[in-house]
Amino acid sequence: MPNDFSPYVSTSSTRRPDSGSTPRRLPAPPQQAKRISRPLPRIPRALACKKCSTSITSHNSLLPQSAMPPDSRSFRGFSGKAALFTETHNVALAKPGVQLMVTGAHTMQEITCSTCTAYVGWKIVRAHEGTESWKDGHFLLELENLFSQPDPTLPMDPPRRPSSGSGSDSDYST
Repeated sequence: MPNDFSPYVSTSSTRRPDSGSTPRRLPAPPQQAKRISRPLPRIPRALACKKCSTSITSHNSLLPQSAMPPDSRSFRGFSGKAALFTETHNVALAKPGVQLMVTGAHTMQEITCSTCTAYVGWKIVRAHEGTESWKDGHFLLELENLFSQPDPTLPMDPPRRPSSGSGSDSDYST
């Protein structure tokens, strides 16, 4: 009896008369492609992954206070404070799943850094409560997992002069 798990197709039905005795090999199964967002160039006021310093978003992508209801200004994640952003970069999204939160059920996708796969937050795909639908499509990033990169467009801080209590140079006399 032929092996049912062979990577080769049975030679009796697939052999062409001019092909010789070599059996035809089946194509490999397709690989599951990871969804990775486009890379982000150096931007001003960037927030980066704390583990590998990859740029994830910018302060400019922070959801404005005017777009939020007055009673929804502070967000909490698994590790502490969080904030809503309108866009992210250099991240991978997991499969969507329903989570029951304090404000109701939400369909969410976990967000990880595309470079080091560290957890950074989640995307709110859909809020099932009508009053929470303003969150749909936004990214809740946990601030504990991010750090603010120095702004390359701003000049460095000027050097500070030592302050002297007397205001004179008498402390430096020889």
